[in-house]
Amino acid sequence: MDCPSCNVEMVDLEGDDQTLRRCGDCGGLWIDVADLNRVLLHNNLPGLESQGGKVDAQALTGQCPECLVDLVRVDGGDRQHPLHYDTCESCGGIFLESEFEDATDVKVAVEEIIAFFRHFGGKKKAASL
Repeated sequence: MDCPSCNVEMVDLEGDDQTLRRCGDCGGLWIDVADLNRVLLHNNLPGLESQGGKVDAQALTGQCPECLVDLVRVDGGDRQHPLHYDTCESCGGIFLESEFEDATDVKVAVEEIIAFFRHFGGKKKAASL
């Protein structure tokens, strides 16, 4: 599976409940929407559909590495810390871009995904993992 951002082959980071893919070049992460919702809900965060955000129809974000359809950019966060992720309208996969250079194993990647969506959805209080 190639990275939607830089077209470099992504490596699998396998864990107990999910498989994430990480780009060794840009650090972006790809996660299946069902795995993402499971991670969010197990960490007392609302599921992706409740995270909010606004679609940026003008953003050119690449193609889904699984379906090869165009990805859609979703903007969120607050004015001081704007965030975005890209999603596939076909399979629902999520790509988080260039935020995760330290995510070399699935546990670290999941912690960083939780932190991302805590800020994306406006949740400032940290939940215990």
